[in-house]
Amino acid sequence: MTRSAGAWGQAAAVAAFVSCQLLAHLALVEEAGGALRLALLLMPLIALTYWTLAHATNKLAWLAVLIAAAVVTGALEQARAGTWGLALLYGAPHAAAYLALLWLFGRTLLRGRDALVTRVARRVHGAITPEIEAYTRAVTLAWCLFFAGQVAVSALLFAFAPLEAWSLFVNVLNVPLLVLMFGAEYLYRVTRYPNHPRTTIPGMLRAFAKDASGTASGAAR
Repeated sequence: MTRSAGAWGQAAAVAAFVSCQLLAHLALVEEAGGALRLALLLMPLIALTYWTLAHATNKLAWLAVLIAAAVVTGALEQARAGTWGLALLYGAPHAAAYLALLWLFGRTLLRGRDALVTRVARRVHGAITPEIEAYTRAVTLAWCLFFAGQVAVSALLFAFAPLEAWSLFVNVLNVPLLVLMFGAEYLYRVTRYPNHPRTTIPGMLRAFAKDASGTASGAAR
């Protein structure tokens, strides 16, 4: 019962996130005003505030940043730049998330370190062959290129393309591209290494979360 409720809760959270992203795209494309735009402007700040109060270790610093973001958002709205304020509120977290992931994955590719995907594979399967170790290192590099590509394409679209094209990439295609990357890697792996023990994508994500939390705890000490 508890596991089922947790799965439904995660599904609801994903659905709410995707819905919010789609609404943000529609607000940008149609330059929606009034209550819809105000709600979309506040949603990221409300979500980050909830996360800060529930999980952040330095709550005061995070709250100060969120208050500053709210002030900037209000100033943009008063200056009739609400559409750009909405773009910045959704573009900045997108860039920050992918840059953080690029750092998290990329630093494990330094000489003498185990690549992050290699560590996750060992956590899931135990001992792995040298061939799989080399493959998982290559997968870690592929994810780094994916993260860097997300940031680069977003920046180029924001600078040179219509706002609608940038919003489509950041708000609508964000999750599908992640799913496509996961799926493509999984299909290649089961085809290229049919005898290698398999695990589900949710299982890999849980192992990644445990590895990341363990790394964070070690860094804190």
